[in-house]
Amino acid sequence: MIPLDTDILVTHGPPFGVSDQSDSSSDHLGCEKLAVVVEKIKPRLHIFGHIHGGHGGEIHSGTRFINAFVVDEEYWPVYEHHIVESG
Repeated sequence: MIPLDTDILVTHGPPFGVSDQSDSSSDHLGCEKLAVVVEKIKPRLHIFGHIHGGHGGEIHSGTRFINAFVVDEEYWPVYEHHIVESG
């Protein structure tokens, strides 16, 4: 149900395989269906959270992914916020 011309996508959780691990040795916890859709529509920016340990950002196939979670597993604010600039 996500329009094909979406430039900025905001979802609760991550797509499968992108900033979706609670730590570097855990299984991937993201949504496989969302990963297929994101690969198809290729938004410029995809912002999500939900997986605390996946905090950070990465770029794949022209899409900038940001796991914007700012708290750890104990809900303590430990991560810096993200500032996204156009350009």
